[in-house]
Formats: sequence, structure tokens, C-alpha cells
Amino acid sequence: MDVRETIEKRRSIRRYDSDRAVSDETIATILEAARLSPSWKNGQPWRFIVVRSPDLLDSIADNLVEGNSATRAVRTCSALIVLIGVPSEGAVHEGKAFWLVDCGIAGEHIHLQAHELGIGTVWVSWVSGAGVRSLLGVPDDMDIVGLFPLGYPERGHEPKPRGRKPLTEIASYERMGVPFEPGRERRPIIHAGTPWLRGAAGR
Repeated sequence: MDVRETIEKRRSIRRYDSDRAVSDETIATILEAARLSPSWKNGQPWRFIVVRSPDLLDSIADNLVEGNSATRAVRTCSALIVLIGVPSEGAVHEGKAFWLVDCGIAGEHIHLQAHELGIGTVWVSWVSGAGVRSLLGVPDDMDIVGLFPLGYPERGHEPKPRGRKPLTEIASYERMGVPFEPGRERRPIIHAGTPWLRGAAGR
């Protein structure tokens, strides 16, 4: 399966086959994909904890916000990867937490690698971070960025594709609001900040 096919076919899976366990070797492959993720200045501001104990999975599920649609997935998965962010190993610029962006990339790698291996998962973040930190012995200066329940998808369960906004609605060419449309002939866009235009502003 190539990257494009993996991206197109990936789904958020919340129902798993209880008769099939995800092996440690498969989990290691998924974690290796996350480990290889790019990050700001190669800071790698992440840690991962693998959870298998049914009792611990139940306790973690109890710390999901009431109404979270992934609660059952956390309780019934074969294993859970907990993605932890380490702010001290990243940076913040103009209010943007680069370390959180880096963890987001690692989480996407988890998702895509799992799908390629035939493993279902869903990104779970609507959770009490303090509660999960306490259960897993995570220091207070680290953040619970996401939970990834892992399991082979339940037979016959195929979530419907969710709609996506068209490219012309979300991608612009050189200036916000000018749709990026591949193959379309474009007239040069004159930018107000172009140096040779400054003297011609009143013409």
C-alpha cells in the first residue's frame, strides 16, 4: 500500500475484533513510525506508553470526558498507545506551541502506520489529562496529547467516509481568497507590498 492509498483509506476505527490480539512486534513497528517523525530542531518532544492491562484500560476510559464516543474503544482495544508531550523539549513562538505540532505529526504517523498494518485506531484527546497522568505516573510538566486504542477492525465494520471541503475552498494562490486551481491559466497577482508599486500608488 502506498502513502496516498493509506491516506485515502484511513478511517477512525472504534470497534475491534476481540478474538485477535495486536502483537508487541506490530506495536513496535507503529511506535517506530512515530519515533521517525520530524520535529522542530529535532527536539523529539514526545514519550509513549503502551497499555494492555484490562483494569488499567478501564481506569483510563473512566477518565474520558462523559459522552466521548471513543470510551468503548479504549475499554475493548487490544492495546493502547498514550502519546505524551514534553513542552520543555520543544518551543513556543508567537503563542504557537511547536512541541504540540510535533506531537501531532507523530500521532498522524501512528494513524497511518497502523492502517497500513491493518490495525484500526482513533485519536482520543477529550480526556482528563491529570487523571491519566496520575494513573500512568506521568510528571505534571508533561501533557497527555492523545490516546490511540489499537485493534483489528471488527468484521463487517466499515465506517462511512466523511466529507471533506473542496480544495478550492481551502487552498489559495499567492493571496487568501484566490482559489488554487491546478492547470488554470493565471494572471500575475499584484501585491501591495511590491517595491516598484509604492511610487505608483497614486497613479
